[in-house]
Amino acid sequence: MPRSPSFTHDQILDAARDAAFEHWRSATVGHVTALLGAPSGSIYHRFPSRDVLFATAWIRSIKAFQAGLTSAADTDEPIEAIVRTALWIPDFCRRHPRDARMMTVFRYADLVATGPPQLQDELRDLNAPVAAHLRRLTERRYGRITPHGLEVIALACRDSPYGIVRPIIGEPIPAWIDDAVRVTSTALAHLND
Repeated sequence: MPRSPSFTHDQILDAARDAAFEHWRSATVGHVTALLGAPSGSIYHRFPSRDVLFATAWIRSIKAFQAGLTSAADTDEPIEAIVRTALWIPDFCRRHPRDARMMTVFRYADLVATGPPQLQDELRDLNAPVAAHLRRLTERRYGRITPHGLEVIALACRDSPYGIVRPIIGEPIPAWIDDAVRVTSTALAHLND
């Protein structure tokens, strides 16, 4: 009769995320096993390589971020929906600093180009919810979707707030960052498409 695993899938991914929080891109399976108090065989039994382990933890953190993104914009006023979407970035980073730091370990384009083959199906449509959300916000704001309008809305609620928060991800996010994000996002959302 096979032994039941000592650690759950999520416990291992939590340890990978926590190792990345401490060691960023230098995190190793050894760091993960030290956090779990487990032999490396426990990890390699479920994750065939370091890359698969950390990329899987990265995907889980991305999905955690995306889960709150659309609900953050729950308002009838289009510009306020854009601003609330922008504010989700510092809010998530503040509430989930370990997941936020994990999200900086890889670049999406790099994982799609050279990441583990067994994760490619999951990676292919990973950003589809964000793209769909940006399209909805663009249509709500302008009454139509144009390439320039999409660029403006992406800048207002994704690129600009991320640029503001990125240097301090993993550290406490001060409250004034929200003011900077709100001002910037509001100004950008008022641009024409």
